[in-house]
Amino acid sequence: MIKNLMVSTILSLKAHKFRVFLTMLGIIIGIASVVTIAALGEGIRRQTIQLADSTNANEIRIQYVAPMIEDGMYYEEPQFVFSKIDMKRIQKIDGVSSVLPDYGEGMGMPGSNEMIYSEIDYFGQMTSVQLAPYSKDDKLLYGRNISPADANRDVIVLSHDVFDYGILVDNPETMIGQGISINGYMYKIIGIKIPAGEFDMSGFNLEEVDYMTSMTSVVSRASYNELTKVKAISALKIKFDENTDRMTSTDLVVQSLAENYPDEEGTFQEDRFNEEMQMEMENYMKGIVNFLMAITAISLLVGGIGVMNIMYVSVTERKREIGIRRAIGAKPKNILFQFILEAAFITFIGGILGLASGYGIAYIVGNFMNLVPVLTPKTMIISTSVSILTGLFFGIMPAIAAAKLDPIKAIYQ
Repeated sequence: MIKNLMVSTILSLKAHKFRVFLTMLGIIIGIASVVTIAALGEGIRRQTIQLADSTNANEIRIQYVAPMIEDGMYYEEPQFVFSKIDMKRIQKIDGVSSVLPDYGEGMGMPGSNEMIYSEIDYFGQMTSVQLAPYSKDDKLLYGRNISPADANRDVIVLSHDVFDYGILVDNPETMIGQGISINGYMYKIIGIKIPAGEFDMSGFNLEEVDYMTSMTSVVSRASYNELTKVKAISALKIKFDENTDRMTSTDLVVQSLAENYPDEEGTFQEDRFNEEMQMEMENYMKGIVNFLMAITAISLLVGGIGVMNIMYVSVTERKREIGIRRAIGAKPKNILFQFILEAAFITFIGGILGLASGYGIAYIVGNFMNLVPVLTPKTMIISTSVSILTGLFFGIMPAIAAAKLDPIKAIYQ
């Protein structure tokens, strides 16, 4: 019986190809909309995770956590600070590649462990500036980058944002070669960075300039060390070798610090702020994508209503056929199953076409966003299942109407 129903369904659909296509169109648009949003959302999520992982790969931030008092509250301010000796001890632990001081002024953000804030004074115009030691050349608007010849010179490459939030000059280029005061020390301005640039829809810089880097002024390592002499080391940024087990090495670092400070009541812990922030960002992005998918799914409702309308038209046009089949022995359930099967088959094919169309649209949009859309198996299964269920749900009423037709009246109408 099932084989006969399948053959009958396919023959019926082939006889009304244009009508079937119009019926599919609403389902195709609905599924394509949902798949496009899902693929782009998953692509943005994975690209964000990949960027965060590459930034924090094999790196940890160790901090001192003050003990809790009786009511579950932390002490207001832990008095503990790390020392250069701690850094040297940790450097000797197997698997540790480098140990850098964190002065706590970069909020634990990636790449900000050596960032400090200082006051600059340019002929009475004062503002706060983010400072970091020179590590690599940056894209400059004017002047030059710090060179090996500047190792022991008091020179600075200014970030462009100082001209937006404090120092007002008509032409920043005229400052090249002039002096600027930082915490009472005079520095020669040798370069000015380009602005951060604009961001695209996915949050990536169109100018390919790292935001944190573009907002940070740079001095030589010797000058940076001079400026940080009076800065307290609030945490340690530790980088491990590539083949080192991160958890094991972290435990060794924490154990070493605990042994060196047995009288401290607090504990040494890995700062998981970035990981928690990343998880919150992922959940936030998932929420936005799910919300957009729910909105676009409304188009599936419209497509389902279209399926129901077309199936009602089909029942009306095929009354004679239904009457003849009933007269020669077909039972009402056979008619019911055939029309339900037709509706499900139409929406299934529409779902497959919508899936392919949605990914194609996402791929085209992704090229403009510098993004690779990702179509997950979960999205494929859900999209296909929803399309079939749409056909079953909206096809059931026309199918019942067809099964209830009186065969005698159906033949002569």
